[in-house]
Amino acid sequence: MTVNSVCHRDYSIKGTEIQIKMFDNRLVFETPGKLPGIVRTDNIRHTHFSRNPKIAEYLKAYDYVKEFGEGVDRMCRELSAIGTKEPQYHLVAFIMKASVWANLLEEGQEKTIYDQKRPESDQISDQMKMILELIKEKPQISRSEISHKMGLHESSVKRRLKMMVDKGIIQRIGSDKGGHWQIK
Repeated sequence: MTVNSVCHRDYSIKGTEIQIKMFDNRLVFETPGKLPGIVRTDNIRHTHFSRNPKIAEYLKAYDYVKEFGEGVDRMCRELSAIGTKEPQYHLVAFIMKASVWANLLEEGQEKTIYDQKRPESDQISDQMKMILELIKEKPQISRSEISHKMGLHESSVKRRLKMMVDKGIIQRIGSDKGGHWQIK
């Protein structure tokens, strides 16, 4: 959300900056500028428009973003994968406010193995967790199927699969065409 704010704020508006406000149950990102082009709060997830294309190119070149136009949709998918509702957007005067809700544990509810703090080298991303779920459902799933189901570019899926193999989380049994994935 922070990267989206930096990339899409209206830099012609002076006197205010991007603000991130933390509450007990949510974070609110306040970004100067109305929604650009044909983007509206009801189509923001799937309508792409770059107000600042040079900043977007820089962020992609330095791996702050993986694919152009994937930010909001990717956030929604990753939040959904951990059981958190999608961000809510609303415009107040010339400030776009995006609320990202916390996934609070109920009293007595335990954290899952994925919630426990692990050394950084052992941590896996939410997208990797989603890939694991897809592999559990269908061990012979292909990269292109994973790409289609997750809405990611196939090169992004390939990169994540390689990281998971390198970390010893999964392994490929057999050939690329006739083999299957095994979770270790």
